[in-house]
Amino acid sequence: MRKAPPPNRIMRKYLLLIFYVVASTLIGKEFHPFSQFPMYNSFPNYSYVLFLKNEKGDIIPFGKYFPRQKYAGQVAHVFYSYFTYHGYSCGYGKEDPVHLHQAGKEITEMLLKDEDPRKFDFDTLNLYRRFYYLADDRINYRDDLIYEQGIKR
Repeated sequence: MRKAPPPNRIMRKYLLLIFYVVASTLIGKEFHPFSQFPMYNSFPNYSYVLFLKNEKGDIIPFGKYFPRQKYAGQVAHVFYSYFTYHGYSCGYGKEDPVHLHQAGKEITEMLLKDEDPRKFDFDTLNLYRRFYYLADDRINYRDDLIYEQGIKR
């Protein structure tokens, strides 16, 4: 049967933890979740998910048709970068439809760049944004088609 560690040893671990928290806060001024950056200290009450569908409405998995460099995280990065770069407002489902369409075009061009259209078993690539939001104590969502691109020429 294993014996419990002596109380002295446990106390040293707690003192070390307390020292670490105090030192990190005093020296670094940045210690999760006490960050000065909004990205790390607050959470918006909305979220976006970008996904692809074909002309039949079937979801197109990124991993099946696109190389590893073109994954869902990269698509989201291009989406947010487009709005940031151009200084357009983004978030809470309030993007201007023209800007949303242009961002969708840029994302689709990135996805289809250097791709052979013959490898796809669908004719149309539809880019959607699912907008999740909190309302009436429930998580709701809305799907918006932001860009449509014909594949087969």
